[in-house]
Order: sequence, then C-alpha cells, then structure tokens
Amino acid sequence: MHPITSHDLAEFIDTRWEAINAFISSGTISQSVPEHTPDADRAFKITSHNELDQIKYDKLSHHRFIARTDVSRFYHSIYTHSLPWAFHGKAVAKGERSVQSAAVYFNRVDFILRQSQDGQTIGIPVGPDASRVLAEVLAAAIDREFIARQPIDNITVLRHVDDVWIGANSYSDAEQALWKYREAIRSFELDINESKTHIYAEGFHFVEEWPTEIASRIEFAFSSPEARQPERLRAALEYAFNLAVAESDDGVLRYAIRYVDEAARHWESWPTLNAFLKRVAAHFGHAIDFVVRVIVWRQLTSADLDIETWTPILLNALRQHGRLGNDSETCWILYACFRLEIVIDAENATQILGNCGALSLVALLSAAHVRFAPDDTFDHAANLLSSETANGAYWPVFLEWLARDWRRSGEIRALAANPIILEMADGGTTIFEQGRLPPVFEGVSPDDYRNVLRAIERNVSYYDGDDDEIIVDEDGDEDDAFF
Repeated sequence: MHPITSHDLAEFIDTRWEAINAFISSGTISQSVPEHTPDADRAFKITSHNELDQIKYDKLSHHRFIARTDVSRFYHSIYTHSLPWAFHGKAVAKGERSVQSAAVYFNRVDFILRQSQDGQTIGIPVGPDASRVLAEVLAAAIDREFIARQPIDNITVLRHVDDVWIGANSYSDAEQALWKYREAIRSFELDINESKTHIYAEGFHFVEEWPTEIASRIEFAFSSPEARQPERLRAALEYAFNLAVAESDDGVLRYAIRYVDEAARHWESWPTLNAFLKRVAAHFGHAIDFVVRVIVWRQLTSADLDIETWTPILLNALRQHGRLGNDSETCWILYACFRLEIVIDAENATQILGNCGALSLVALLSAAHVRFAPDDTFDHAANLLSSETANGAYWPVFLEWLARDWRRSGEIRALAANPIILEMADGGTTIFEQGRLPPVFEGVSPDDYRNVLRAIERNVSYYDGDDDEIIVDEDGDEDDAFF
C-alpha cells in the first residue's frame, strides 16, 4: 500500500472510528469485529482461530444441519463503490457521490482506494489493518441485508471475516438461509465460493482433526527408542506431506514445521528434518517462508547447513515463483539467498524483473548492490521504471533506490514525481534492511546465536493469537518477508 494511501485511510478510520465501530459492532452474526489494540504489534485484532472453534462448537452443535460458505476472493473482489453503499445505504450513496460529502463520508474511502490503484474500482489491499476494518464494514452490511431477507429466529448464523456458518434444524431451512445469504452477498457485487459451499448433517467437522494427528505422530516418533526415532519421524513427516498433497493445503506442512520448532530438541534430528524441508521447498511454495526461517536459523546457530545442495533447490524455486510473479515466495527465497550468500543467476533476475512486483524488485536490487545478482540488474530496472512514477505501484523501488543512492539515482529522482516519497528518501527511510536477522535473533549477541532454540517467531498466522497453529487463507498471506 502506498504511504499516502496508508496515511489517508488510517486518518479516515481514526476520525470516524466511533461511528464505524458502532456500525460493525451492532449485529449478532459477526465473530470478527476488529478490536483496537494500541499497545500491540498491530492496530486491531480479531477473534483467533482457537476461540472461533469454541464459539462454533457452543452455538452450532445443537443444530441438525450446518451450511458453510464464504465469499469468493473477498478482498480482491470488493467493489470500492460498495463501501459507501454498505455504510450509508445504496440509495443514499448513489444519490450523493461527492467525495467531499459530509453526509456520505464513505465516498472519501472509495476515492482513496481508487486513487491508490490507478482508478480501478475492484479490490482492496490485502494485509493492512485499514483493509481489515473496511472489509468488516462491508461484511456487516451483508449480514444486515441477509437479516432483512431472512428471519433468523429458528437458525443460528455466524461469520468470521468472510467465512459463514448457518445452523438449522432442517435441510430446507439451511438451504433457504444459504440461498438468502448468497443473495445478500450478490447485492454488493460479490459472490460465494461454490467450491467451499456445502450443507452438512452429522458429517460437519467443528475442528480439524489433522493437527492432533500430526502432533501425536511426531511426539510418538521422538518418544520412541533412539534406534526407532528416524524411521518413525520419517513416517510422521510422510503422513503430513501426503495429507498436504491430498488436501492441496500448504498449511498442513506449515503446522508440522511449526510443531517441530515448538519443541526445540526436535531439531536434533536434523538430517531427517533437513530432507523434509527440501521436499517441502520443492513442492509447496506457500510454505517457503517457514522453510527459509528454519534454514537461515540453522546456519546462524550451527553453521552446518549444506548450502551447496540447498543452492539449486532455492534457485529452482525462485525460477518457478519469479516466473509466476508470486511476490511473497520470491521475497522469501531472495532473503534466503542473501543470508546464505547464494548468487542469483541472470535468468532468475530477468524473470523477477519481468513478472514480479515492487518488493521483489527491491530485494533483487539489494542483492545486486552487494554483488549477489547480475550487475546489469540496475540498468534493466531503470528501464522498467522509465515509464513509471513514485505515485504508482513501484513507489517502494523509487524510495529504496533514492534512499540508498544506487547508481543512476539522478535519473530515477527525475522520474519520481512524488514529493512525499522524495522527502522520505532524503530522510533515509528504507524498506529493505540488509543486515536484518530473523526476529528470533533480535537483541541476541552473535556469540549467543547457538542458544537460540527456535527458528520461528510467535504469532505468525492469519488470525491474531494463533500461537499453536497456522492458518492459510486463499485470499492472501499476511506474513511479510524481512522488509
């Protein structure tokens, strides 16, 4: 998100918070009303996954049938004009479209979002707390529209962000309520995710069983006689891998890696776990952030990572994700290459320049600056920026380039055309910290690295407060690379 957009949205929400909070807190359906947490790492938190499981169990277990659905690509599909509709009512909002309207002040939000994405009206940024609040405003309006269409006296409806559960005592009641919720969603130019829409009877699972199964198998392996541990650990990890394949769910592997990390002694079986991590890196890109955390940790604490065999694995993964424009995965792999001093080849650099976004470019240029990427990367990037300004999506590249005074900075400055970005750059604001270590090493002296027993910091999950499990949401990963 552009700094100007971030500032303007934060200012709007702060100014109008009393009214916004009253709007999103007034219903009974939502289980994800953002709670302001000024002393926490993030400005808002929502109900954690563990808490949500208990709420579902308490409120839905007495129903014979449970319908489940969610909004298809929620954040990516939000129609910015629908935010004034949601808060003020569609008829009122359509009758007063002025950005300066004192009565229909959510027109300002619509304008800010469109300005941040070249006038496009589809989608809001994934990740920022401001988006979390705005998405909840729209979801709360959908809840209200549903209640206007469907009495809820004999059913129970719960929503968490864009996931919806409807408890009913007959199949027809569940089916009707699901259809009415679909209509409510469509009234705001959204649609349900058909592949995740089902009506269950006794087959509904209130909690996932696989985390307990994986944990039990790993614990069984490590509590076995020493001679049997490698065999049983391989079997436990194979179970996790095969389950991830069957369910097409990287979250299974992220959970397995986190579980091993929670009990630091488990990393003592490094040969088996090292092979497992290589397999995960090769096949499951969305788990690469956990893999990178672990291998960088291993090298810093033990200095025995087999970098020679990891090099082709990481470069092949970079080639795959760079070609597909997967920025999160690309950034994590580039970070691993930077920390492990792996040189990025020209083919990979070209793929990243041609297909990836601004943060990947910042990471690549930072690697080129210290000769871990081809020297002509700067020339290719300068050509890419020749038709851009710092008002658009490449603002992080402009900022980093000028703040760190890379070569051809004069040309890049002339293209920027954004005084805020220029002021930030001149003040030394940067995005990529070359010497940044994983969070588990913060405040630790290099002499004490070997005493850092865990590779993964706490609270790395989609929902706040999930210390023990990792949730992967198809609408986007909120984990950030080390920027």
